[in-house]
Amino acid sequence: MANIRDIANLTGLSTATVSRHLNKKPYVSKEAQRAIERAMDHLGYHPNAAAQSLRSGKTQRIVVVLDSVDYSFYGALLAGISDIARRHSFDLLVQQSGSPQWSPQLLLEQARSRSMDGIIVAAEAHEREAFLSLLGTVPLVACDQALFDVDCPRVYIDHYQSTIEGLEHLHERGATAIAARYGHEACASNRFRRQAYADFADRVGAPVVHEVMCEDNTVADGPKILDRMMALSPRPDAVFAGGDDLAVGLLAAAKRRGIAVPSELAILGFDDLPIADVFEISTIRQPVRRMGQYAMKTLMRLLDSPKHNVAKATQVKHHLVVRSTT
Repeated sequence: MANIRDIANLTGLSTATVSRHLNKKPYVSKEAQRAIERAMDHLGYHPNAAAQSLRSGKTQRIVVVLDSVDYSFYGALLAGISDIARRHSFDLLVQQSGSPQWSPQLLLEQARSRSMDGIIVAAEAHEREAFLSLLGTVPLVACDQALFDVDCPRVYIDHYQSTIEGLEHLHERGATAIAARYGHEACASNRFRRQAYADFADRVGAPVVHEVMCEDNTVADGPKILDRMMALSPRPDAVFAGGDDLAVGLLAAAKRRGIAVPSELAILGFDDLPIADVFEISTIRQPVRRMGQYAMKTLMRLLDSPKHNVAKATQVKHHLVVRSTT
């Protein structure tokens, strides 16, 4: 089995230089780095992760808590986190809090055993006390609306203002009654959106805003939400879906029933995921992948300088994208 001395002999470099490169230390020239990488490939050398962890006191592992990988939003967010994690040789351990089998005790055990370096929380926490007990013991960054009332570093967009702008767009396009989807009250984004629905209705007076409950936000939910909408009075001629997957499901259901989009029913999504572009869905662009990148960069700053001040909040920009459904 190849070792550092073999790499040094093959490259003509000192073992100290090889060691500095393997441990990601500075002052190794680009030429030397390339020579070491070529020698590692030639010899089939792989660094001993356990030994590196013992030397550095770090596991190079980050836990990401999200609701479910079934949702496109979380897939895009995870891709952004992975962009930065991979660049800096961090492994990601994904925990799905939406699973019936999941418990925050998993996090507590990992924190106690020091089997992770930090946490990104991207889903509203079940058993919040368990999460809050981690603050101050493990570097933690919240993403989107998770733990929104907790004093910790976070990356987010303004769900209230983005919702107002979406409703105004539908109003400007001639909507007389808007169906506005909301989900579980425990989620801060739903609370902000519902406040925006109420404030918009009070300020504008018309169109009528119907709040429609939908726990999930998937393509498959489109038909049942359309059924609920069609039973409302006055019947909605526009819908703020709150997510691109649901918007696509509504579009498909409307077309199957012969409802013309957008002349009879305007549809506005949220996030601007690739599926929105494919189906020409008008939407509010939330730069989800960039949010994931910012969250991982913020966590890395905490890991590098835990005693230094790190920005408590990073707000990313949103904007309206108009396509064929409004």
